[in-house]
Order: sequence, then structure tokens, then C-alpha cells
Amino acid sequence: MNRFDAVLFDLDGTLLDTAPDLIASCNHTLEMFNLPPVEKELLMTKVTAGMREMLKLGIEPQKQALYDIDGKMRTTFANYYTEHINDYTRAFDGIEDLIGSLRDNSIKSAVVTNKYEHMALRLMSKFDFATDFELILGCDSTSHSKPHPEPLLKAMESIGVSPDKTLYVGDHLNDIKAARAAGCKSCVALWGYGINECADPATWNSDYSACDVYALKELIFT
Repeated sequence: MNRFDAVLFDLDGTLLDTAPDLIASCNHTLEMFNLPPVEKELLMTKVTAGMREMLKLGIEPQKQALYDIDGKMRTTFANYYTEHINDYTRAFDGIEDLIGSLRDNSIKSAVVTNKYEHMALRLMSKFDFATDFELILGCDSTSHSKPHPEPLLKAMESIGVSPDKTLYVGDHLNDIKAARAAGCKSCVALWGYGINECADPATWNSDYSACDVYALKELIFT
């Protein structure tokens, strides 16, 4: 008997390593506004925080009011990212095998992300294992985004599973908060980006944590 009836996943930093395309899009935008690029290591500290926070790293604080960060700059970023969303993005090691194993063991899987749904669908279209997901739910599919529980509750209702038999895997504190509020089990994806932005994952009060995808697979199936 399976421990879980369903495993739900965050997208960026959990299923897919999307940081390279986000970083390239940010630095392209800065270049378009005659600003110098930002080093990858610094941008990685804000890659989960959104376009605005990434762009601010490239502008001196006292000069940020001079730039239309929430308007023209954000639009430039979004347009470039949409066109180049899959240039360098890859699945984390072991993900394809894990999703296949869930399918083969009749464990449902789905994606619940704070990314816009059309972007999530475009991202996932590159990967054959995307067809194994019951659902890909974006932030514009519900009234609230994570850490609110609504996206997880909607996903579980849509695929017909109960919270007590569902595991949600994510790399950010907001993922764990959402899972806890929705009543399902949570697992921190320690291979992701969230640890660059949030406090020590040991303080997040998750049910589980996994150092890599292979450890997650062992957790699910043992």
C-alpha cells in the first residue's frame, strides 16, 4: 500500500532548474536600460522573489526611483523571459525517473506553482514527463497564491485526493506554509533555491526534507 495517494510539486527550484533563464532575462533587461549585469551568485539570492526584486539588485538603491521597475523594465523582462523560457532550463537530476515511478505505482502527481499558468505550461511542454501530471495549476487559476492554501486545496479537489494522503514538495518556506495550512504533508526540496532567500529550512516545521530527488524517491516509496 502506498504511503501517499498523490505527490504535488512546486515548479521553479523543485522540478525544474529555471534559474539560468531567469538570470539571463534579468541581465538582458538591465542591458536594455544601460545598466551593468548582476553576478549570478547575487541574483540567485532573489530568484524566487520575482522579477522586481531581481531587477532591483542591478540598480543602486538611491537611483531605483528613477527607473520604471514595475512598468517598462518588468514588461521587458517578462517578454524576453517568455520568448527564452526554455533556453537553459532543465529538470533536476532524477525528476523524470521519479515522475515515472509515481505513474507506475498509481500515485497521482500534479504541479502547483506561483508562476502564471501559461508560463508553467510552456515550460513543461519541453519535457515528456509533463504528460504524467494530472494537473498543472498556476497562480492565476485561484484567487490566492501560496502561502495561502487555496491552490493546494483546489489541486487536491481537482484530482480527487484527500490532504492526509497527499505530499507537497517545495523549496521555499511559502510552500511549506501552504501545505501546512492545506492539511497535507510537506517536504522541503533542499536542492532548490529557497534556502538562498529564507531562513534555515530546519526552522520551517516541515514534515520531511530531502537533500536530492533520489532521497525524495526513497522517502515516498519506503
